[in-house]
Amino acid sequence: MYSLRHEENAHWMNKYMREQYPFIGIKKPQRNQLLKEWYAHEGKGLDWFQVSNELFRLKEREFQYIALDYLLFEKKNWDERIPQLVEDWIGDQSWWDVVDVLGPHVMGIYIMKHPEQRDYWIQRWMASGNFWLQRVCLLFQLTYKQKTDLNLLGILIQDLSKEKEFFIQKAIGWSLRQYARVDGFWVKDFVLSHELAPLSRREALKHL
Repeated sequence: MYSLRHEENAHWMNKYMREQYPFIGIKKPQRNQLLKEWYAHEGKGLDWFQVSNELFRLKEREFQYIALDYLLFEKKNWDERIPQLVEDWIGDQSWWDVVDVLGPHVMGIYIMKHPEQRDYWIQRWMASGNFWLQRVCLLFQLTYKQKTDLNLLGILIQDLSKEKEFFIQKAIGWSLRQYARVDGFWVKDFVLSHELAPLSRREALKHL
């Protein structure tokens, strides 16, 4: 990986992420190809939990992206360690680029398979005071479509509707906008009948 360092790419990638993380400068298509080649020849049959954690804790941001992609490659082997891994990763390297994969694409899949665990983690994360974990609660159903638990979604939105945090207001609007693809009338009615931040309202109604 380090032999592929590209200083100009790294500079602009770092700027895009508000200079929070160092980058090697490997763009997504090249990164994806490297991971596919490694996974095909060496990555199968390893301890997914150990490998993904070791990758995620490396310094440059590309390694966190590779850890996420590798984790998704291994989803058939996931076990009960997934929610704690999500919590730990968010605690270590919180930002939207990681959180927005861990929400719908990791916890969303995991909770679909293990619905009995849903309430424990939702309650834990909503009470945590960590707005990134709360964002996961809002977004984990993003791909559920008709299987979305509207009662839960409504409760979560109402509990967080007065938060000033941009990433919470945006997630409220995003979750509603996404469900509007299934039932725009329900979303319109919800927005009109509940007090939401202007950003959340705009996002929710963007395509209606």
